[in-house]
Amino acid sequence: MKKIIFALFIINFLLIPSFFIKTYAADTDYLAYIEIIMTTGKLIRNYTKEESEALKIKSEKQMAFGVSIAVDNAATPATYISSILVSYENSGTTDIEFVKEIQIETNQTISFSTGGQVSGGASGNIKKVKAEVAAKANVNYSKTSEKSVKEKKQMKLKVEANSKMILYLTGDLLVYNGYFSMYAFFVKQLSAPYEFIRLNTQYERLEKASINEDLIVEGGK
Repeated sequence: MKKIIFALFIINFLLIPSFFIKTYAADTDYLAYIEIIMTTGKLIRNYTKEESEALKIKSEKQMAFGVSIAVDNAATPATYISSILVSYENSGTTDIEFVKEIQIETNQTISFSTGGQVSGGASGNIKKVKAEVAAKANVNYSKTSEKSVKEKKQMKLKVEANSKMILYLTGDLLVYNGYFSMYAFFVKQLSAPYEFIRLNTQYERLEKASINEDLIVEGGK
């Protein structure tokens, strides 16, 4: 599995004194995740112009009303790192212990994103567009799946002398994406990429290393 050497962690602690705790706000928006590692395929933000154009052409199937789609990824498994909760370096000679409160997603949630032109082209029909695209892409999308349910928990953390640590949120998700075209009276109203992300699991993970070793953040359990 792909590994990310967290150089920023090291830079942080070259610039700040020891025993300083850096905390980060957890972000539930997948577009702001630090990393999404797909088994195959790619996210729409990584499409090339050529890939976007090819999918756009495939989605253009003239119809009286509604949406036609060209699927790129359908329930493609992926792992992710959403946010860093705490990073800590202890360059002293005694262990440090503290308690950190964290929030974890406890339900399966679905996020949707698309090209910016949809908000203008589809005007007040965004919900209808999402519902139609989801149906065509076999995504069980509803208003309730947009709501995030979070569980708060407290963690007792220990950073041994002459060591460092990172506590972060990770988990598994599914990617559904491609292109869609919307029609009314046999006239194409717009074409745009679509992407649904189903968050299946989320959990905390703790990585530790001695001060003179690289800290490696890895997606998945």
